[in-house]
Amino acid sequence: MVKLLAIFTNRQFQNIALSHFSTTLGMNLLIPILPVFLQSKGFAETQIGLIMGATAASALFIRPWVGVQVDTRGSRPLILVGQLLLMLSMIGFLWATNFLSFFMLRVLFGFALAFYGTGAVTFASSIGTGETNSNSIAMYTLTTMIGLGMSMSLAQVAFDTFGFLTLVSMGFVLIGLAFGVMRFRAHSVKMSGNSSQRVPFLVVLKARTVLATLFCQFGASFSFGAVFTFVPLAALDCGIQFYSLFFIAFAVSVIGSRFFVQQVNELFGLEKASVYAGVIMIVALVLLLVKISAIILVCAGLLFGLGFGIVFPSLVLILVQRISQTNRGTALGILIAAGDIGNACSTAILGGVAEHFGYFALFLTTAFILVLGVYGFYRIISKEFAVHSHVVAHS
Repeated sequence: MVKLLAIFTNRQFQNIALSHFSTTLGMNLLIPILPVFLQSKGFAETQIGLIMGATAASALFIRPWVGVQVDTRGSRPLILVGQLLLMLSMIGFLWATNFLSFFMLRVLFGFALAFYGTGAVTFASSIGTGETNSNSIAMYTLTTMIGLGMSMSLAQVAFDTFGFLTLVSMGFVLIGLAFGVMRFRAHSVKMSGNSSQRVPFLVVLKARTVLATLFCQFGASFSFGAVFTFVPLAALDCGIQFYSLFFIAFAVSVIGSRFFVQQVNELFGLEKASVYAGVIMIVALVLLLVKISAIILVCAGLLFGLGFGIVFPSLVLILVQRISQTNRGTALGILIAAGDIGNACSTAILGGVAEHFGYFALFLTTAFILVLGVYGFYRIISKEFAVHSHVVAHS
């Protein structure tokens, strides 16, 4: 733990950690609240799903291009562009009134995430080498989980106490502070490696490691989009007003998981740890098939947070260890794009499922998709190991 915390003495890591925490906290304050707010304005589940899914869909279109730009231009400029777009999309909620306005703001939010998310994770993965680099990634994902956990657990209280417009303003200010850190305190991280070693996008996409992580990230993000959009609505449907029990449990679990995820990865290996984390998330979804109660919300939140807290950093480390740094931004962009696809599909499709077939069918579908994602990851990774072992045996 002492070695892990030592990374905070690095000025560049201080910058990305502080900026990323503030950005994550600010931009996620609306995630558990927006579906409830939209429902209170008379929007149907299908419309809510389309609005929530617009972000991931728009991010998907430019994420591959953004990944290439990170590899060629560096990560810091794209982080700054992303944060500016995030602020614009957040402040727009102060004037949004109808379906089209909410939809377009979520589209802009998706463009912002494509720039910011790919740039930030690449920035963190480019600090130092060897153990320093691994510690940077580990602590970067810790700031992600702390920011995400705090936003999820505080959102309903802030919303009920201060209202929607105040919540939007809080998000805008937090992202603005993060922009200031990256603009005036940080400097660009030099990417190592020769640009001649960079390979085309499709070559990176076809790499077995990239394809495997793509499947797992799709399943994880599909389930994330589903639970964070529809658990509040499902809880309210069952008469539970304080739906934040799920988010508070998720916050505690996802933050706590960061303190032992490295031990889990060392014990089982990155690949098995990713599979086991996916299975834990599946169990959480199965719990939601039972009639939702306060205890179900807490247990499901704890399990889902535990799995989610392990799977994402493990997938990032798999790519960092196996993909050359000259193509790292592209590979990480593909990983996050898979998450965009999962989020877009879950919220857009499952809104109709909930509206016409109910929440049991929604969570059952979500669990099935996550099973397919984890199984696809396992099959492709196991084949890669078989090929690698064959090559080693004959070398």
